Amino acid sequence: MTEQPKYLVVADTLRREIAEGVFTDGQTLMTEEELRLRFNVSRQTVRQAIALLEDDGLVDRRRGSGTYVRHGPRQHQGSISVGVITTYITDYIFPNIVGGIENVLSENGCVMSLSATYNDPKTERAILERMIAGGVDGLIVEGTRTAEETTNRDLYQRLAERNIPVLFMNTYYPSLSGRPHVIMDDYGGGRMAAREIITRGYRNPAFMFKEDDLQGPERGRGFMDEITMRGIDVPEENKLWFTTEDRMNLFASERARAFLNRLADGKSADCLVCYNDVFAINVISALADLGCRVPEDLGMISFDNAYFAEVNRPALTTLGHPKEEFGAMAAEKLLRMIEGEKERSVSMSWTLVERDTLPRRG
Repeated sequence: MTEQPKYLVVADTLRREIAEGVFTDGQTLMTEEELRLRFNVSRQTVRQAIALLEDDGLVDRRRGSGTYVRHGPRQHQGSISVGVITTYITDYIFPNIVGGIENVLSENGCVMSLSATYNDPKTERAILERMIAGGVDGLIVEGTRTAEETTNRDLYQRLAERNIPVLFMNTYYPSLSGRPHVIMDDYGGGRMAAREIITRGYRNPAFMFKEDDLQGPERGRGFMDEITMRGIDVPEENKLWFTTEDRMNLFASERARAFLNRLADGKSADCLVCYNDVFAINVISALADLGCRVPEDLGMISFDNAYFAEVNRPALTTLGHPKEEFGAMAAEKLLRMIEGEKERSVSMSWTLVERDTLPRRG
């Protein structure tokens, strides 16, 4: 294996120490002589390493004064290159979100590289490695299985060391603190769904949420907090948690079929909250095969207001995701981060889209 050049060793060590807070913004890094002695290298090697840190926007070299740490904009060669990593691209609400991102980036002369992980951490890892090697200037990332600990923490650390800004969207890794995100208020959405159910006269709710992405647990937590506060109990048999592996064939499992049969019997529940519109459509079809009609026999509310929610029969009552506006906000924030600005996280609100699947009772 070829030994890494000494100037890269020095640069990587200093990047890591700056990211870890050993050297903070505004602090003098070290003199060339101190660095030469520390790493046992030549002054020319030290200068090459400092030049790389300057390119990364991590230091500011002032003649006659010294080298100061600062997290400013990286030096760009030509157009700004932005990587966009989503779980899916071509289906559901993702084309609209990506469209919002692309509009902003193209208006600002940026080059966008788009990849999908299919909610697989190994695929995410391969994409991140490719983006880093390709010299991307910033990343918009929808994390994979964010209810679980990420196995790609080292790559996000490497991005931080290179001063490459990362903005998470839709979901984020709670353990990666300090990285801003643009998400929907999933906890608030769960509470909103519960309120709609109660105000429309339903008293025996059931729910199905995805458990390996942070959105599902947050929606479930909000739903249960609101329902419990209003004195309504949800028995365990009325709760269905599923994972990414269940996405394509959810009702193949014995557990899911038993859940459907309980919904269809008309006794265990009078309404259902679905994780999103895709699953709502699938549930409506599966229940129809069992002789259960929505909304006549079972009320339903879901999330996202996908393009097919209105044309489906029955049309879905759902909580609307802003999609294009959401993607545009993510892109605008990342561009400001690339220019060296600090950005705060944003949690966007859901809007009720009232259609046919959750009529008032009584």
